[in-house]
Amino acid sequence: MNAIEYSVSSEHLTSKVVHELLFSIRKKRFVKPALSDKHEGRLIYRLLPGTYVKFRLFALKKSDYARFSISYVHIDEESEYEKEVYAVELSFSDFLQIALELGVPYVLKEFVRMTPEYHSVAKVDEPNMPEDKDVSQIINEIKEYLEKKVTGQ
Repeated sequence: MNAIEYSVSSEHLTSKVVHELLFSIRKKRFVKPALSDKHEGRLIYRLLPGTYVKFRLFALKKSDYARFSISYVHIDEESEYEKEVYAVELSFSDFLQIALELGVPYVLKEFVRMTPEYHSVAKVDEPNMPEDKDVSQIINEIKEYLEKKVTGQ
């Protein structure tokens, strides 16, 4: 079985942040990219065919706007298919505070912690421990947490 090349956006510019990472359903942790391309603002993965979870942040810094989404991505030799299962809009400053708060689902906190630094791409590192929960349980915990955060409860 051949590895398939798949890339995601990862850049932190003056006016915007685009941060995408793949999460392995089988290993229950963020996948380490094979390469990072700082000039193109991309992380390049070499993946086995299968389904992964994509975490995505799009933020406009000057407007203090952020959109966070979770999608299932199916990748095989013939095609790629992506289906968004959750999305929420909130202020970018509130989103960045998630890394400092208590009671945040571990996977979400790790995603926020790995947001690329200014003029860089994200670095997926080793503290990224496997989660002991089912992926649907992880997604539901993130949804519940963010819905409470957005509604101010």
